[in-house]
This record gives sequence, C-alpha cells and structure tokens, in this order.
Amino acid sequence: MAIVGILGVLAWRWVVSTREPLQRPVIVSQLAEAQLAVEGFVLANSRLPCAASDTAGNEDCNNANAVLLPWRALGLSSRFGQLHYGANRGGAGLDLARDIPQSVSPDLNLAYNGITALALATDAGVNAAKAAMDQAIADATARRNAPANGLDWCNVLRRYAANPATAGVLEAGNATASMPVAFVLAHPGLNNVFEGSNVAGGVGGRRFDLPGRPETFGFDDISIGVGPADLSSRIGCASRLGAMQAASQGAYAAYDNARLVNEYWSLRVFDIEQARSAVSGAETGVALAAVNLALSAASAALAVASASNTEGITIFGIALSIANAVVAGVEVGFAAADLVAANEALAESIDKEAAVRAYVIHLFETFTQALRSASLLDEKGLNP
Repeated sequence: MAIVGILGVLAWRWVVSTREPLQRPVIVSQLAEAQLAVEGFVLANSRLPCAASDTAGNEDCNNANAVLLPWRALGLSSRFGQLHYGANRGGAGLDLARDIPQSVSPDLNLAYNGITALALATDAGVNAAKAAMDQAIADATARRNAPANGLDWCNVLRRYAANPATAGVLEAGNATASMPVAFVLAHPGLNNVFEGSNVAGGVGGRRFDLPGRPETFGFDDISIGVGPADLSSRIGCASRLGAMQAASQGAYAAYDNARLVNEYWSLRVFDIEQARSAVSGAETGVALAAVNLALSAASAALAVASASNTEGITIFGIALSIANAVVAGVEVGFAAADLVAANEALAESIDKEAAVRAYVIHLFETFTQALRSASLLDEKGLNP
C-alpha cells in the first residue's frame, strides 16, 4: 500500500505538471475572448457593460459590489461565469458603464451665422453655394441634440485618460502597487480560488489584484487590466475622434476664410458702386462741358455779329469770346478723358468683383464639404 501510495503521489504530480502548461494558455485565451467581447459591447452600446451580481450573467448596474462577468449580456457561454469583472464607475463624470450625455458636435458648438450673401449675388452659383452651406450648418447644429454615440463615450474615456488620479476611479492592485483601469478581468487560476485583492469583498479597498502579478505559492490568479488610453486605442477612439475633430476644425477654418472673403466681397461691391457714381459724375461733367462749349461758341458768334453792327466793339471782345470757346473745348476734352477713365475703372471693378465672387463660391463649397464630412463622421461614431 505504501508503494502504491508513493506511485499515486508521483503520478498525480506528473499529471499536474503536464496539465499546467496546457491549462494556462486556455485561461489566457478565455480572458482574451472575454476582453474582445467587452470591447465589442462598447462598440455596440457606447458604454462598458456593468458587472453581474450572480452567475446568471446579467448586468446589475445598480449593485456597486457586483464583480462577476455578465457573460449573458456579452453573448458568451456560461463557462465564463467564473470570471471576475469590473468597470470604472467612479470619478466625477467618468463613469464608463452608464449612458453618457452628448458632448461631441461637428460644429464645435459654435454659431455659424456670420456669413450672408450680398444683394449683388444674383447668379445661380452663389445662390446654390449659399443654400448648400446653410443646410450643412443646420444639419451640423442638429447633431447637438442627437443621441450620444461612441464618439461621445470616447470623449469621456479621453478625459479619464487625462485624469487617471481622479478620486473614486477603479484601481487594480495591492498594498504595494496599483494602476487605474477602464475595466479588468480576473480568472481564479489553476486552483479555481480567487486570491490576493481578487477575493470576495476585496483587500484594502480594492476588488481586483494587479494584472501581471507574478505567480507564487499563495497566488496563481490570472487577470487582464485595460487602461483608458489602451482601451481608447484598441477600439479606435483616438483615430475616429481625431478624424472628426480635424474635420470640424477644418470646417471652422474654412468658415473663417469664407467670412473674411465675404467682407472683402462687400468692399468690391462698394467699389463698383463708387465706380458707377464716378462714371455718372464724368458723364455729367461731359454734358456740362458740352453745354459750356455751346454757350461759348454762341457768345463768340454774337460778338462777331455785334462787331459788324455796333461801333465801339473792339477786336478785344471778339478775341475774348474765341478764347472762352477754346477753353470750353479743352474742358470737353478733359471731361471726355475723365469719362473714359471712369468707365475703365468701372470695368476693372466689375472684373475684380467677379473674381472675388467666384472665390466666395469656392470657399462656401469648401466649408460645406468640410462641415458635412464632420457631420458624417460624428453620425458614424465608432461604427465601421
């Protein structure tokens, strides 16, 4: 019996030593599968799942002491019910397992009301570009009241990553080391018994031990902790939120350019009005000079006629009348030159206004395209 007992102990140790290398990868694989399920839940629901309070696998968002994986809510099998799970529920405004308010908007929550088409804009191009721009602004503004999606949740996650030391956030660790996490998963290990901070009720105020803690005689739990920055990268928050914000910033830059050029356009319109006034003044000047010339010519004719019939009219009077007629003719020439210059200035002003108007249309369209792109990215959220 002693020999059989010794052989039995040796056989048991051999079985354990051969099974352990096989079981540990299985445990790690199970944790990895659970992690992917949690991240998939985020993509589908724009929040982390709440922990379960029993092995039925349903979320219990009202139980602060729940530490079991909600396997049913994640679409996993009941064999995952042995895992412990925790999501960050603490920190001011940093609860990752609740429905979050809408916080991200493609219009950056700004009022795009500083652009108006001028009265001169009667061509179809300007009107169409202005109408499309107004519709894009209305659509972007409406997104402020749209249901929150993954980008809004990513914004909360980003704030958590920027403030990991906020009081009340979830920490995994022990008396010597700890780290803030967005969520954590723990397996009881080969002995199927939770140890360290993973024991029921927690140790030192913590309910989850430090991920990666070395295995010892009294601790063989295996866990995965995902920090806010790591989670943001894994589910695409950084790229999606960055792309939407970049499109929004690009739209605002295009809006600023359009508003500035719109003001310049108003100056070009005013320049045309001034040029037309100058042409009108030059035409009046030509008319007055022509009348003056006619009067001077008539005066000269009268002077000549009077000289032939009246004694006392000298050659001086005739010369003076002729001189006045010559001056009036010169004035007509100057007035005509002024009219030509005024017409040339008007034509130049019209050409400049046309060029500015074409550029205004281009900027309106650029702004519209950028704002629509930001709105589409915001609406898409984290969806593929």
